[in-house]
Amino acid sequence: MDDKMQRRGFIRTAALAAGGLYLAGTTTARAFTPYNSVDAELFQTINRVKNPQEKTGLEKKHGPLIDVPDRIKSGEAFPVTVTIGEIIHPMSQAHAIQYVELLAGNEPIGRMTFTPQFSQPRATFFLSIDKPVTLVARLYCNLHGLWEGGQDIKPV
Repeated sequence: MDDKMQRRGFIRTAALAAGGLYLAGTTTARAFTPYNSVDAELFQTINRVKNPQEKTGLEKKHGPLIDVPDRIKSGEAFPVTVTIGEIIHPMSQAHAIQYVELLAGNEPIGRMTFTPQFSQPRATFFLSIDKPVTLVARLYCNLHGLWEGGQDIKPV
């Protein structure tokens, strides 16, 4: 067999193998669902509490609560505590908050990653501001997707 035939054979075999790996990967990706009872709609968008006066059970466990001092002095550091839900969220390997992050407007303030068995889904960040801003807290639950809540604050 000459060199040209060997190269063609090699290219054909490599192309078939690559195509097979591609198809196997896409098939596996579509078929993989870690939890059968997961609501797929929760992973389509960012979830928010729809009506704060009438929260659902899911919203009570996943809606981030932002706690700031009553008076914020311009330019002075103050604590911002983000608690995950009004009802304590379970923290196990099967169902846990993976992280919480805080933003001031579009500026990231910080992010805390949780280890399920050893942590509570709560984080405190420190920041200082000199003008009004919207604080945005985001969290990710492995079973219920990305959740977001916000609060407007202004210094005195």
